[in-house]
Amino acid sequence: QRRVRGMTSVVDEEANFEPQETKSEPVKDETLTKPKHPFAVFFHLIFKIVALAVYLLVGYLFGLSFVIVFILTVVFIAFDFWTVKNVTGRLLVGLRWWNEVKPDGSTAWVFESLENKSILNPWEVKVFWGSLFISPLCWAVLLLVSLITFRWDWAIVNVLAVILNGSNCIGYVKCARDSRKRAKKAAASFILNTAFNQL
Repeated sequence: QRRVRGMTSVVDEEANFEPQETKSEPVKDETLTKPKHPFAVFFHLIFKIVALAVYLLVGYLFGLSFVIVFILTVVFIAFDFWTVKNVTGRLLVGLRWWNEVKPDGSTAWVFESLENKSILNPWEVKVFWGSLFISPLCWAVLLLVSLITFRWDWAIVNVLAVILNGSNCIGYVKCARDSRKRAKKAAASFILNTAFNQL
């Protein structure tokens, strides 16, 4: 009887047991914040920052020779142009562009894009596009200041910076549009093929 009573009491306790609610803490997805290509992000930003710093700090504040500031600024702008065009665009947003010279002497835009955009890091994509648009805007403002203050020699630096940064900006915008068009055509072709196969 003791054993039965003991077993009965245990069963009663289990029957009357009410599970307690446990609060689950949200799990942060590190892939959304942690960069996949930290070195690419670094070099995508550093040449832009250094070029502006040399132009503003060394040129305006310290008053170094215009020739030295001109050479250093143009060198960093050129490094930034090449890096963004050939390296960081391919790694951070899966895009690449260039101009191809045809046999008749005319030029044509050529675009490459990554098909599976889901593998891209959203944080890196935002950094790429944000800095890509901000950089030529900053140089355009500096160009306007140079023209207003009649500093024609400094305006030459601004024009070169606007041209190089603007070329990358226009190239990647065109490349992104071409990528979206290709994706829409591929989706439409897939839908049509699937519909014909089911007939």
